[in-house]
This record gives sequence, structure tokens and C-alpha cells, in this order.
Amino acid sequence: IDGVRARGTRFAVCDMATRFFAGQVAGATKGTPDAVYRELTGNMIPDSRMVAAGVVAVNRAQEHGYTLLTTL
Repeated sequence: IDGVRARGTRFAVCDMATRFFAGQVAGATKGTPDAVYRELTGNMIPDSRMVAAGVVAVNRAQEHGYTLLTTL
């Protein structure tokens, strides 16, 4: 991650998906969605930013010349 950050890669994290996953993790671990969400957002990639909806953020970034790369 540090290598691609050094080359200028920007990371955006979808808030909607993060909240969904926080609920899923909370249900599986008997935690609370808010506590899991705080832990997830507190441990993001340095200099990444939360965006309301990842799909919208990707579309806007592409309008400004950014490209999208995902790995699963």
C-alpha cells in the first residue's frame, strides 16, 4: 500500500458499504454496529477518505481523469 500511495494513488472508502459491513460484523460478533464502524473507520489506509457512496465517487473521479482499479 505504501508503494502505490507514494505513486499518487488515492483511496476512497464507501460509507454505505462500511456501515453495511459493520452491521454484518456486529451481528456475527455480538458487537454493536456503531462500535464496529468506529473501529473500521479508525483503521483505514492513511490519507484515505470516506465518501458517501463509492459508486458516485468513482463516477465523479473518472470525470476528472482518474481511473479505477479494484482487486478481489
